[in-house]
Order: sequence, then structure tokens, then C-alpha cells
Amino acid sequence: MLRSIWFWGLPALWLLVIAGLVFISPIDALVGVQRLTRTTPDLLWWWLTWLGDTHFALAMFLAAAIATGHRRASPALLWSIAPATLTLHGIKALAAAPRPAAVLPPDAFHLIGDVLRQGSFPSGHTVTAFTLAACWVLTTPPPQRRLAAAAALPLAFAIGLSRVAVGAHWPLDVAVGALLGWLCAAAAVVAARRWGPRPGDVLHHWEIAAAGVLGLGLWGRALPASVEPLAHALGGLVVGVALVAAALQIWLLRSSAVMPLWRRRETE
Repeated sequence: MLRSIWFWGLPALWLLVIAGLVFISPIDALVGVQRLTRTTPDLLWWWLTWLGDTHFALAMFLAAAIATGHRRASPALLWSIAPATLTLHGIKALAAAPRPAAVLPPDAFHLIGDVLRQGSFPSGHTVTAFTLAACWVLTTPPPQRRLAAAAALPLAFAIGLSRVAVGAHWPLDVAVGALLGWLCAAAAVVAARRWGPRPGDVLHHWEIAAAGVLGLGLWGRALPASVEPLAHALGGLVVGVALVAAALQIWLLRSSAVMPLWRRRETE
């Protein structure tokens, strides 16, 4: 995996993007991106930016891992939480960078949602999106890795782009967030391969319970009215996946316990 183009290629691409953004005025970059994103409805970007919220993102990730049987993604997720969280908040505290709303007048850019003023660099939603995308892609076996990348990377990119579209971040915040998320996940994948938990371990079954709790939480969480339909739909889907998986696990456990009894009766 360390020699995979996916392991090193995407970070190299983001480094090039970051290098380019360094030489562009942040205001020009923001306005240029928003000129493109404003051709689509605001609600689309508002929903996408909420999908990058940690609660939403983890619920989607675990439900997808359970539904597809991708058993190596969740251990990598466990290992990625600490480095991604510490790196993100450590840099945010050191940088103390102002967001667009703290620098620009309201008529200079397009703002969707709450007015945020501090903690701009880097984008936390983008770190989350690319951490989870990398955990998914890098743990997928090579024959299916392109398909996994085709599903995960466009969504992660759209979530990062939405942070500029809603006026919460500068483009450089998003590019750095994508790089940090991918690197933290890459390190987590290596750690998970060495120290587990392995597929089939008792610790590995936490994902079903966690998905159920996160899904129910999406129903009870206080959210903007425009986000509630998205939260309710996603929460219902996640809870449904968790219930089906739990029922299947119980059925398999009962079958394995009863089967020896059947065999003993047949031989008597």
C-alpha cells in the first residue's frame, strides 16, 4: 500500500494546489470559487456542508461500512480520530485565522448560514471528509480501489468546496484541510494494519452499535429547519442498516449455537 499511487499521489496533488493558492489573493480565490458555486442552488451547498459535520459524516461512514461489508475501514477510522482531531485543533489554535465574514463586508461575498468569524485555518469539515475518504479508499483491496475512490473522493471534494460556497472558509483552508485529513488517515491505515483491531474481533463489532446511536442522534439533534429533512432521511437510513446488521448477527449467532444440536440429534 505504501507504494500505491493513491497513498502518495493525492497528497502531492493537494501540495500543488496549496502552492498555487499561496500566490493568489485569498479574496480573489474566494470570489472566483463562489462565482462557480452560485450557479447551483444554495440548499445543495448547505446540505453538502452539513454532510461534513462529524456527526453526519461518521453516521454515513459506518452505515456504508456495514452495508458493503468493508471490514477494514472502521479500524482505520478508530486510529485516525486522535491524530486528525489533535492536528486540526492544534493548528487552528496556533493560526487563529479570521474567516471571510470577519474580513469582508457582507456584500463582498456570498454567505449561507451562520456568520462565523474565527478559526478559519484549516477547514475542519474538509479534514473530516478527507480523513474518512482516505480511510475508505486506502483500506479497499487494489482491484476495487478505483471504484471506491470514484465514490468517496467526489463527495469529499464537494464537501470541501461547500465550505467555500457557504462563505465559511477561504480556498486555502480547504486545500490544507484535505491534505491534513488524507495524511492523518494514511498514518491511521498503517497503524490499523499493524495493531488492529482485526476483522472479526469483538472490538470490531462496535460499528453496528455506534451507527445506531449516531442515526438516532440525527433525529433528536437540534438543527436548522432546512437541514432537518436531510438529517431525518440519513438518520432513518443509518438506523435501518444498523438494525438489519444486528438482526443478521443475532441470527448467525443462534444458528451457530443450534446447528451442533441438530447434528447430534441426527446422529442419535
